Amino acid sequence: MDAALHERVAGRPVEEARHRAFIIARLVVAACVLLSAPLFLFFHGAPATSDCVLFLLAQIPLASVIVLSRAGDLRIARSLSIGGWLAMATAIHALTPGYDAFSIALLLVALVEAALTPDVGAVIVIEVVAIAALALTAGLNLQAPRELLTEHATTTILLGAPLFLYIAALVFGAVRVERARARAEARNDRDLMLLTGAVGDILLHLDRAGFVNAVLGDGRHVFDLKRDLIGREFFQRIHVADRPSFLKAVSDVVDGKAVATAAVRVQVGVARKAASEFVAPVFNSFEARLRRAQSHGEEGAAEAVLCALRDVNATLEADIALAAAHAAAERAATSNVRLLANVSHELRTPLNAIIGFSQMLATDEIAPSEPAKQREYASIISDSGHHLLEIVNSILDMSKIESGAMEIAVESFALRTLADQCCDMMQLKADQSGVTLAREYDENLGEIVADKRGCRQVLINLLSNALKFTSRGGTVKLLLQPVGNHVVITVADDGAGIAAGDLARLGDPFFQARASIERGAEGTGLGLSVVRGLVGLHGGSIAIESGPQAGTTVSVQLPLDCRNSGATGGPARIATIARLGAPPSAAVVVGVEPATVKKIA
Repeated sequence: MDAALHERVAGRPVEEARHRAFIIARLVVAACVLLSAPLFLFFHGAPATSDCVLFLLAQIPLASVIVLSRAGDLRIARSLSIGGWLAMATAIHALTPGYDAFSIALLLVALVEAALTPDVGAVIVIEVVAIAALALTAGLNLQAPRELLTEHATTTILLGAPLFLYIAALVFGAVRVERARARAEARNDRDLMLLTGAVGDILLHLDRAGFVNAVLGDGRHVFDLKRDLIGREFFQRIHVADRPSFLKAVSDVVDGKAVATAAVRVQVGVARKAASEFVAPVFNSFEARLRRAQSHGEEGAAEAVLCALRDVNATLEADIALAAAHAAAERAATSNVRLLANVSHELRTPLNAIIGFSQMLATDEIAPSEPAKQREYASIISDSGHHLLEIVNSILDMSKIESGAMEIAVESFALRTLADQCCDMMQLKADQSGVTLAREYDENLGEIVADKRGCRQVLINLLSNALKFTSRGGTVKLLLQPVGNHVVITVADDGAGIAAGDLARLGDPFFQARASIERGAEGTGLGLSVVRGLVGLHGGSIAIESGPQAGTTVSVQLPLDCRNSGATGGPARIATIARLGAPPSAAVVVGVEPATVKKIA
């Protein structure tokens, strides 16, 4: 039997079962015909011409087996077999009067065989057979079965036995094919289940409209797709914005494209928003890869679309994290370049002054002879040196703060006393600038636990900035006020103020507002950056309120005991408030952030 099977069906269990059933049924009827030939000769003697024609037509099933074994095309073999039954029915009607009942039986056999053909073209064959049957029966002279059995008993048995055996073989073959199909489908489902479980995909069989006919694999439970996805359910779960691209991919595959992909967001559940009765859908991101699925081995099988659904949430999150890291690296590189340029510029100015004036004093030809001029040059060199030292110290402090190497030495001290010391240090500069330096401390303020050196640097930097940008006759005021478990240090001035466009960049290293540049004020742009870092080390925050020609108020909020502040070591957050009107007559503590506050992380 295996030798009669064509090589094209090797390894395809369902097709092998079909070919075996076809071959067995035709071999059974061919064997019956060959075995009945001696019996016919024994009972009827030498055959007539009509008997020879019928015997040859009875070998058509055997010929169809040979065609199937050679060509491997079941359609051609079936057509030949059905055509043989029709030809034999016609020949019996034409050559053997009185046997029209056998013609009808052969027509029924042809109809049964055509009906068992799992082919779309079988419908056409059945219609042709039915038309032929009607045409034949219109002129048939049917004889009663009893007369047929009594008058032609031997012939009836010889012709009827092969037909009954053939029909039985057809039914038996159909049962075997169906069992083979069921086993193959079970095996395919098991293999697909193992495959989808290993790969982690969901396989969907879609129709041309994109609706799901079957779901393969158990991955939907992994992706929280627990509800049924059959029919329109899966399409309705796709995000509305992604449905056109999904349908476009299905259409492309149906139109002949080998593979199409679409990124879709599929609803996997709902989540209730905090302190709200409303629920929001939860979507996961999937990659849908679609290809045309043709069921090979089943003639006339309907085309479908196979969709492999893969969860790409983790991949997208990794891509986002990678992009964020890349952007952070670019920002860091840009910041380093900008920092190097700013440092070079800031160092060049005092160094040029030191080198230039020292060379003038060291060269006899150009050295001034007046002692007053010499003292002036020496003073410029000294001031430039101190300015250079200030820049270097600020850069070192910023490096320590940004690298996390800056450590604070916590101790208990009186903030009022420290503030008085800082004001006394800045009083000379205030007197030289013609600015009034006022102090106002809350009488309930006691000692705080913090880094004394860091707090001194914060106070000096804030007071220095305020005095630098306050015109002669102006006022700079220092306020200390306890607020709950914190103390607020406020430095307010009625100077030039800061434009709203510059507020967002306050605290960036080497940034100087336009007002300071226009006034020609000396500075590195590192003072507020250092303050921001030191305040962050204490777990505090900064608020700045300012406006053009409206003065500036800087409020630093520090915990009374920084050991319990939960500081992360990063720079402090700066809240900025654009001031529109004139500066207030008395500085106030910025305690509540209005809606117009801008956050600087």
